Amino acid sequence: MSLKEELKEIVGEKWVITGEESSLFSVDGFTAYKGDPSMVVLPGNEEEAVKVVRSIVKRGEKVIFRGSGTSLSGGSIPVDGEIVVGLSRLNRIEEYKGNEVIVGPGIANIMVTKNAPPHLFYAPDPASYSVSSIGGNISHDSGGIHVVKYGPTFNSVLGVKVILPDGDVEDLLFHNGQLNPMSIFIGAEGTLGAVIKARLKLFPKPESRVSVFATFDSVTDAGKAVVEIFRKGVVPSALELMDRNIIRAIESSRYKADLPNVSAMLLVELDGSIPQVKEEKEVVKGAIEDNSGRIIDAKGNEDEFWKARKGAFPSMGAISPAYVTLDCTVPRSKLPNALESIEKISREENVFIANVFHAGDGNLHPLIPYDPNNKESLLNALRVGEKISKIAITMGGVPSGEHGIGIEKISIEEMYYSEEEIAVMKRIKQTFDPNNLFNPWKIFRPKSLPRQDDVLKVMWEWE
Repeated sequence: MSLKEELKEIVGEKWVITGEESSLFSVDGFTAYKGDPSMVVLPGNEEEAVKVVRSIVKRGEKVIFRGSGTSLSGGSIPVDGEIVVGLSRLNRIEEYKGNEVIVGPGIANIMVTKNAPPHLFYAPDPASYSVSSIGGNISHDSGGIHVVKYGPTFNSVLGVKVILPDGDVEDLLFHNGQLNPMSIFIGAEGTLGAVIKARLKLFPKPESRVSVFATFDSVTDAGKAVVEIFRKGVVPSALELMDRNIIRAIESSRYKADLPNVSAMLLVELDGSIPQVKEEKEVVKGAIEDNSGRIIDAKGNEDEFWKARKGAFPSMGAISPAYVTLDCTVPRSKLPNALESIEKISREENVFIANVFHAGDGNLHPLIPYDPNNKESLLNALRVGEKISKIAITMGGVPSGEHGIGIEKISIEEMYYSEEEIAVMKRIKQTFDPNNLFNPWKIFRPKSLPRQDDVLKVMWEWE
């Protein structure tokens, strides 16, 4: 029996996709590169998922795991004809118990809080939280607006159940011992194992939550205000920065919120007890005003302002049909310098760059538009992105704060890690996956290109 027929027997003919329809799974949120899946399989439950993976690896075939396809680093793109196993149908909530919940990997991030007890919430909330899946969030250790206070996904994962490259299932939902064996799978981008169930931590909703909005005549001053807020001892629950270019995009899109036409805007959220939030609000206002900022009255539009921030990425469609998104991170103290450098690159390269990012943890998100019908336009956007990432690393930053390495940042990763450090990571991959069956072509530079492709050459710096 062929593999295709075997998989059809497991999941049903409807859920095995080949031919032209499979091209829908050839890209994810990183649109610069289009892959070519040999087949797409969509199991409907955990048992089917395990059987599917075992059938595939038994034949030595390579597999890509996919959730909602929102990866911004190409993490779920089949580079060289791999089989895509989509886990979006594993979207059940199994149990809420105390401040914990057990869910399938395909459930959308937003649904965890939406279905939680009214006094609890799930903290990690990437901009794509309305569609991105928990399995993908775990695989990339996603952050989001509230990462500055509540931490990235890693801080909210209590346990996982994974299927390994040899087909074995490792149940680490409730693990004992001093070591935390499940942490190695968080942020591994599906290269070591695929999450088929997760146990998550929920936080109590705070007694009070207020927002402060401010405008600035320069992004540099806004960056200085961010530094000052933390110097004064305040840790906001959210602290976001938007520049003039992204405000322009938002106000030209369906996310329009009557944002002020200014060089930069800070959105600050504070939560906690009523006395604490009241005191912190005054401290934040002082830090903003000390750095030439102006506090503005949202006039009852607080929710609209935050929705505009959440819609910043898709609003770029009003500027360009495609764009490259970075997520290099710098120490907060370096934010003013980093923003000045990005503005300088934009001028020198004559490239439009929009900035909207998690200022509270220094996680930059420069958005660089390109024309998808002009390959040189794309290649130029990738080169500009590499320049920005290099500057971030020289400032003590890292290549990725939450989007992952994927296929996008392989060469940039090598600027940050030493050869010895990368060798250690490769040994870990070799131990878990000696035949390189799970999510190949990701994270590490391959010995050769899978095919002659200008985009891969630029990203991986092949001559």
